[in-house]
Amino acid sequence: MEPAFIDRMEWLNIPGYPGKIVSCHFTLKNYRDHDFGVMTTDLPDHLYQAANKRKAEFLAGRWLARQALASLGLENCFVPRNEDGIPQWPSGIMGSISHNSDTALCAVHYEQGTGGVGIDIESWISPTLASDIHHIIVSPQEKTVLLDKSTAVTFNYMLTLIFSAKESLFKALYPRVKCWIDFLDVQISDINWQKKTFSLTLLKNLAANVQAGDRFSGRFVVNEHAITTLIYY
Repeated sequence: MEPAFIDRMEWLNIPGYPGKIVSCHFTLKNYRDHDFGVMTTDLPDHLYQAANKRKAEFLAGRWLARQALASLGLENCFVPRNEDGIPQWPSGIMGSISHNSDTALCAVHYEQGTGGVGIDIESWISPTLASDIHHIIVSPQEKTVLLDKSTAVTFNYMLTLIFSAKESLFKALYPRVKCWIDFLDVQISDINWQKKTFSLTLLKNLAANVQAGDRFSGRFVVNEHAITTLIYY
């Protein structure tokens, strides 16, 4: 049984990822607090005063996490948030959750070594907004690269990709480094829109084994409404 505001759940296949990825569509106007009952859990304390939008996004992500974990053999798991506000996965599991205004995503896998996973979905940034905010997402050097590549794909689409890719990297690295990463602490190294791949280079030292110069590769999928990026390392 799924919460009434959720529909169209589907499993995604992104090449190179060894775990499970699941997504769903949700309709905010159909959300009700009693939907948490489907998860046999109470509304978390940190959401008591939250808007329905925040509650719906949280529940959609946690419901997907339950489905994804069940596919790995871990039944009826509720993923709480820890003191940092990030998902607290069961022992031996690495995962990531993302959402936009009507879609949620979850990726999970059995932990293998020290690597992690980050997944992110972003609605396309409009051309006007891209012009206004690009300086907080990309450096002048990166902007030049994006403008060079924008002959085939528009600048705002490229900027949305970079925004999402950097969000995915933060989600993948944070459980390991336990510190925040600024958009300008990471630089885009490569984009292949045809193959739907990208790579990012870290520009600052974050931990003893996460250093400036480290490079991370990822993949993305697009539709008319949004882009989804995934980094697994």
